[in-house]
Amino acid sequence: MKRMLAVTVSALVLSACSVNKPPAEIAVELPAQWYAPPVAHQGSTEALTTWWSRFDDPVLTDWISRAQAQSPSVAQARAQVFAARAARLGVDAQYGPQVNAVANASRGRPDPNMPLGTTLSAGLQASWAVALWGEAAASRNAAQAQQEAAAAGWHDARVLVASELAQLYFARRLCAEQLVVAGRDRDSRAITAENNAVSERAGLTAPAVAALARASGAESAARYRQQEETCERQVKSLTALTGVPEPELRQQLASAPAWPAQLQSGRLDAMLSVNAVPAEVIRQRPDVYRAQRELVAASEGVGVARAALLPGLSLSGSVLRNRFSGGGMEGSFNTWSIGPLSLSLPLLGRGILRADADSALARYDAAAVAYAATLRQAVSEVEQSLVTLSSLRERVSATETAVAGYAQSLQGTEARYRVGLASLNELEEARRLKLNADSSAVALQQERINAWIQLYVALGGGFDPLNPPNVLKNPS
Repeated sequence: MKRMLAVTVSALVLSACSVNKPPAEIAVELPAQWYAPPVAHQGSTEALTTWWSRFDDPVLTDWISRAQAQSPSVAQARAQVFAARAARLGVDAQYGPQVNAVANASRGRPDPNMPLGTTLSAGLQASWAVALWGEAAASRNAAQAQQEAAAAGWHDARVLVASELAQLYFARRLCAEQLVVAGRDRDSRAITAENNAVSERAGLTAPAVAALARASGAESAARYRQQEETCERQVKSLTALTGVPEPELRQQLASAPAWPAQLQSGRLDAMLSVNAVPAEVIRQRPDVYRAQRELVAASEGVGVARAALLPGLSLSGSVLRNRFSGGGMEGSFNTWSIGPLSLSLPLLGRGILRADADSALARYDAAAVAYAATLRQAVSEVEQSLVTLSSLRERVSATETAVAGYAQSLQGTEARYRVGLASLNELEEARRLKLNADSSAVALQQERINAWIQLYVALGGGFDPLNPPNVLKNPS
């Protein structure tokens, strides 16, 4: 017994050893500052998790929740979290002591000196595969890292669904504005066409000019129908994303609050901030965190694969209560055992084990490359968003100048028309120029909203690596 205990203690000491593993952290050179024009208020911390509520639009926030609940990508990401959790619990069970309740019944003559009889036994049987080289800790660390990576993927899926819904929601509301502009343009061109038709019948307008006016009116009517089709298709897409019945969805659209003041020019700049240091910005992206945790899991996997080439130790034991009856004899007694303590070293098939170790190292190399690429891609996406926003700020200023100029021109033409100094055709042409500028302003506003939503996604959508989302407690 003393020798058995000594061997067991030695095994426990050896289990503190570990095989060599590649580093779980790698250095990736990142720029020290952004090379794109920064957004306003840089350097401050934003509560991105409540970003959508800042639009003060209950329809938007409700539809985002519905879309996330209906999304197959979010459901799949959630399932991956629970699968990773099950895998981690499986690792805990694999390397921990195993205790089973056992019961046996047999009839026969177990010994020539014993009569024929029935033997019953019940008790506990235990076994333990002692991890000599740290493979138990490596497996647990790898499984935990995979679970954390899956949780980050779940958050990433929710952010993408929210951004998709928000873009479509704002696009539908702006489409309605664009439809109004298209309707005014159609009506204006129809008036011009009718005016030219009357003038043609009076012999004051050439037939070619009247035909051009009719063609322009028909083209405008076609554009109006195309815009109307776009709006209807967006309603169908919103219904598919949210799961809200179409009649109810249309009713909610009609009762949505007025256009949020946050979407007006200049107000969006205060809704997001970008830290001046790129490393601090990309730290809060779930895809970066996920890639880093997958690198940790790959590093630990190398240790597990290399440990399989080394000797393994296992210990078993049992405690039983036995009862024998037969040949006029009957009695009960206890038995117990510790052992055998087995040390095994794989001899045949080591080529497969070495191949597994090489494969694990190759997976680690791939994870390291993927992690570095994810960091570079994260920096690139933020840089691109900043460039887009900088360009849009300049375009917004130019568009506002154009709208104001065409509006002033329309007012002047209307004044000249009232006193007979301008024709109806001139008035309608001035009105169409103003409507085209209005249409460009609406389209530009859609671009600005999409650019800010993309920046929100590029900044991680509220993910906090120091306090990752617990999908196991909040699986919605």
